Amino acid sequence: MKHYISLICCLFFANALFSQGVIKVEQPNLTFKNLQADDQPMTVSYTIQNTGNQPVLIHRITPMTSLLTADWPHDPLLPGKSCELKITFTPMQLQEKFNMRILVYSNTKVNRTELTLSGNLVDNPTKPYLLYKYNMNGLRFKNNSINFGKVYTWQTVSDTIEYYNTLKKTVKLGALYDLPYFQTVFIPEEVAPGKKGKIILTLDATKKNDYGYFYEPLLLSVNGEKVYNNRLSVMAELREDFSQLSEQELANAPVATFDKKECNFGEIKPNSKTHCDFLLTNTGKRPLFIRKTKTTCGCTAVTLGKQEVPAGQSTTLRITFDSEGKFGRQHKTITVITNDPKNPETTLTINGSIKK
Repeated sequence: MKHYISLICCLFFANALFSQGVIKVEQPNLTFKNLQADDQPMTVSYTIQNTGNQPVLIHRITPMTSLLTADWPHDPLLPGKSCELKITFTPMQLQEKFNMRILVYSNTKVNRTELTLSGNLVDNPTKPYLLYKYNMNGLRFKNNSINFGKVYTWQTVSDTIEYYNTLKKTVKLGALYDLPYFQTVFIPEEVAPGKKGKIILTLDATKKNDYGYFYEPLLLSVNGEKVYNNRLSVMAELREDFSQLSEQELANAPVATFDKKECNFGEIKPNSKTHCDFLLTNTGKRPLFIRKTKTTCGCTAVTLGKQEVPAGQSTTLRITFDSEGKFGRQHKTITVITNDPKNPETTLTINGSIKK
């Protein structure tokens, strides 16, 4: 009798294991090329079929962005049957190039199915301003910033930002102030009402003579009028180019070696200063140059022993922390940029706490 019951149990579990619902998505990756921008909601559908032999229950659908909402039948999907999963979004809220994931959770053996929604947006002839999301007193820009990304210190790069004139007058843009000497701006023409214009910005990194991330505001005038909130952000990360170094040059290059990369200054009083010292040794064969140091907070200052460190020698970087206006636990980082080709940026950390 016991053997008979065991056999029945085994057959029951085997049947449960091999009898289950299976999800098949007719087109899991939907791509919309040249989708027109619109401010009205749009709904697309994914067709899902149960190709197994047991009912499928979809527990939830989770788009990986709040720009999408999902709707689906909550009743069990019977074997051989299909249903529609609906995804609703407003096109103008998406990026010009978009690629978004949607996760479908069910009671199938592979209980998570991934869908994608991708494509690109183009101008809508009936609503041509919709792609220009950033409104600056009637001038609508596609972006409110220009990010050149990573730029080598020998490069000159350009980028373009477009705008749409929703005003009832022709406009001519200009720079409100003289730009930093490493930038030039070209604004090619006057733009009539209902027409598009562009600004071309050039960065000459050789004139900038800097390293690491930088940010500069570009303030715009409209027909010579000063409008201080017409502001674009210009960003870039300037890097030294080591790509042309030979194997021998790399073997003889400087090497930045720190005695530690983290320092705890303990507990200090409010409105007081403390410091942490980091020893930097050049363990390479050529002189090491400290190009730049950057801190995450104005409360942190860096004092260098020397800017150039010969091979085999060391220097001390003193990090001074000012606790004025600070309370509780503190965690600050300092980036040190050098001409070490294998490790040009090193992040140092100081931490501690301030007494109440």
